[in-house]
Order: sequence, then C-alpha cells, then structure tokens
Amino acid sequence: MDDEKWTIKLNGTKSLLNGNINKGGGEIDDLDTIAKELDTSKSDLLNNNIIKDIRVKQIKIWLENHIDAIQFFYKVTTNDKTYSINGNKHGGSGGKEAIINFEDGEYILAISGKYDPNEFGRYGNLDQLKFINYIPSKNHIKFYKNSAKDCNISFDMSPAAGTVYTCFFGKCTNYSITRIGMYEGSIQSQQFQQFQQLSDLLFPSKPYDFSVLKQEITRLKYQELAPRVRDEKNKFGELTTNMKTKAGDFEKVVDLLLDTQKQAIKNNDQLIQGQLIAYKSVLESKLTKDELQNLLSKQTEINQLEENLANLQINLQ
Repeated sequence: MDDEKWTIKLNGTKSLLNGNINKGGGEIDDLDTIAKELDTSKSDLLNNNIIKDIRVKQIKIWLENHIDAIQFFYKVTTNDKTYSINGNKHGGSGGKEAIINFEDGEYILAISGKYDPNEFGRYGNLDQLKFINYIPSKNHIKFYKNSAKDCNISFDMSPAAGTVYTCFFGKCTNYSITRIGMYEGSIQSQQFQQFQQLSDLLFPSKPYDFSVLKQEITRLKYQELAPRVRDEKNKFGELTTNMKTKAGDFEKVVDLLLDTQKQAIKNNDQLIQGQLIAYKSVLESKLTKDELQNLLSKQTEINQLEENLANLQINLQ
C-alpha cells in the first residue's frame, strides 16, 4: 500500500449543487479557469482525455458570520506538461482566511456542510464546510472543518465508488458562497491500470469488471495448479514406495511417520512431536536423516498445494 500511486482523470460527472436552493447568486466553475489556462474549452477537457491527472493542492476559505469566499488551487498534468493553476477567489472580500494545505497524494473523499435556511438579506449562505480527505500512500484519513456558525440544515456529498472530488463549482454572491458542487475524477492507480489491461486481454469485447476478472483469474490458477498437484502426488507416491522398500521390515513405520506428520501440520502439540521423533529414530537405522527430512518436506509441500487447490475450488463456486 505504501507504494500505491493514484492519478485522477476527469470523468464528466458532477455532483449535485448543495446549499440553499432559494438563495440567489451567480454560477462559478473552476473548470472554466483551468480550460482557459490550458487554452482549450471545458467541453474538450471533459471529453478529449486532455488532463492525465488533476488534484487539489490547497483550499483557502474566508469566513466570519458565514463563508464569505473560497478559492481552490490545482495541480494539473497533461500529456506534455504539469501546471499549477489558481482557481478564482469566489465570493466576497470579508472574513478571516483559513488555509487547507494538501499533502502530495491527498484527495477529497467527501464533503459535508451546513447552511442557513433563510434566503432573505444576508442569510441563506453556506456557514460550514468539512472536507474528508484520504492519503492512499499512508492509508490515512484527514478531516478539515471550517465553521462560521452552527445552522440546522446540513448536507453530505460523496462521489461514486472509485472516484474522488477534483474541481470546484457552485454559486456565490458578492459577499458569500451560497452553494457548492464538485467534479468527480476516476482513480487510475497503477494496480487499477494493470487489472484493466489484464481484463482487456482476457475479455477484449467486455468492459472492465473486477469480479468477473477475479473469477477468471481464479479459474486459470485452478487449471494451472490441478495438474501440478497430481504430478507432485505421483512423485511423492514413488518416493514413499522407495523409502518403504529401503526401510525393509520397518515399512509400516514409514506410514506411521507420514500419518503423524499430517496430524502435526494441523495440531503441532508436544505428544505428536514426541511420536515423530520416535518414528524417525526407528527409521534412522535404515534411512538417512536427509532422506527422512526430504520425505516429510515433500509431504508438507503437497499438503499446502492441496489446500491451495481446495481454496481455489471454493472461490469458483
């Protein structure tokens, strides 16, 4: 997990606008700013795979009696260049500044907040925002809360599975933020990309589906392991026969040794270990210590292979 690297690609999905639907305000969209910086259109950004990675680097929030203003800062990577792009400061000029600095590889998993229900005058604004972020390289969740006052209408935003929030849009007046929304971005981790490539090889005409891919990989592993188990069991049978022949009158002790070894694999208590030592001592008059150890090691190996095969078979059901 420590080596996990994510890249985030815009997928064209926008969250709902959250806040007081009766409050006015003009529409604001940071993707317009990013498109202008990249000398393209917002439509092209969403549809033409121009952005290879997009993430929030920093958020500034100004607040006093409500959230006066907000500004997002982005790191955007295209095919040939990485840009640091400052979104516009949206809202008013009042309030005290609070800064949220993101670590490298930190992403917005969810947002919650509160707003005033009154749409008249200087009311009906966003009054509280809470960002829930995740750092995959550390498997760590962080919380950031900015609150002007405690209102009684709350909202929660969370993107679809496999996505994070990447870019801000919303509504604002000349003195406040009234509504908030976010563009979603799909997680493209190295592991995800490898799974997708493998899925394309196995199912070239079907979209990526992890459960189907997992089932197919399990089936292929079972088909690969089953003949190996049969082959190893045949070899072990031949080895056991040779050891019994060499043991002469003590051939039944070989069976006792192997039966006790099976018990030891499942329940390694002192009594069973004592029996193993006794049987090996008897057989050492006919077999070398290396021969005995090789016989027991092969049995342990086959037992593990059989368990692996049984687990694969269960997962195929």
